[in-house]
Amino acid sequence: MDFQVQTVLSVSAVVGLLLAGLQLLAGWRLRQSCVFVWSLANLFLTAGCVFLAARVDIGLPASVLVGNCCILIGMGLIYSGIRVFDERPPGLAAVATVALLGTGLLGLSLWSGNNMADRVTISSILVGGWSATAGRALLQTPGCGPIISRVASAIVLIMVAAGYTIRGVGVQFGLLPLPGNGGPAEVLVVIAGLGLAICWTFGSLYMVLEKVASLDDLTGLLNRRAALQRGEELLRFARARRQPFSLLLADLDHFKSVNDRFGHDVGDLALKHFAALVPQSIRANDVAGRYGGEEFCILLPGAEAKGAFATAERLRLLVEEQLRDIGGHDIGVTLTVGAATYIPGSGGPDTIADLIIAADGALYSGKALGRNRTVIAQPPAGEAVSAPRELPGHGVIAAEPSR
Repeated sequence: MDFQVQTVLSVSAVVGLLLAGLQLLAGWRLRQSCVFVWSLANLFLTAGCVFLAARVDIGLPASVLVGNCCILIGMGLIYSGIRVFDERPPGLAAVATVALLGTGLLGLSLWSGNNMADRVTISSILVGGWSATAGRALLQTPGCGPIISRVASAIVLIMVAAGYTIRGVGVQFGLLPLPGNGGPAEVLVVIAGLGLAICWTFGSLYMVLEKVASLDDLTGLLNRRAALQRGEELLRFARARRQPFSLLLADLDHFKSVNDRFGHDVGDLALKHFAALVPQSIRANDVAGRYGGEEFCILLPGAEAKGAFATAERLRLLVEEQLRDIGGHDIGVTLTVGAATYIPGSGGPDTIADLIIAADGALYSGKALGRNRTVIAQPPAGEAVSAPRELPGHGVIAAEPSR
């Protein structure tokens, strides 16, 4: 069957409109700003397809400049949506700069001799660059983000980047035919681009759904199921690399009395404030989740017992300093933390369930000792230990390995 490029571009435009509508509906239902940004990206990409498909009717310069400008803006907005998804500024200035730069270079090419190979190389390299940048951003997975859907979506974007880069270099050096003749190669490029656009749209929507299903509504941290699942993944990685791994269970002291004295609204506000303090005391690759009620689980890949203690103390001191006054009420909340560490080859806890049991025991020891302290779980039986000792900041190591 003989397809014309204009026909395929027209079909791509229709599909793009449908995908943008799907994203608008999903964004409205899920209340996720990133989906609206991706919907806008699809609209710009659709407009680009329309202008390129109509180049015979509206003239070459207008179709090339406006069409490619829309496509560059659309690709940039994909990256902006990823930044919004990760709760970062959208970076719209960079999108506008690249679009203006690319349009200017294309205009210069048209003005200086209408060199189609140069135009294809310019547009392909810029589109490929945006795709690679977006894919890289997805692979830099934050601690509380979905994993599998991010990687799958990143692979799609990297495929787009590779395809456009090969196209730009191949055309520039005569290894691939110039577009414009409606040949099979050009049609195949457009169809492949359409297929990847569909894959990206559904991958990004799944990514958002996975994130929404993984987060605790009140605090914005991972919920219990997602935190434990992430813990299993991180611990599996630590065992394979023979690296330590620590787990903290943190509990807000006397929290029930806050609800009893001031009401659940103040209690909920205290939980939100605590969740906002957690990122200030942990590393970028650490993971925090709400384990249940006023109890929280923090995963520390690569951290030994001393590192876990330092992290727990930072968080405990922040709570002591900043969680005392909530909504004009002196709630006087403090934090008790139990910590447990997986050490390769030690014979100690080596599953998330074992680490939780050990950390939970340390947590209840801290409660019995008077609360507002960090307790490190006892190391495995048979390992030489010294007597329990107090540490600065109300910290306790239940049994510290001898040195």
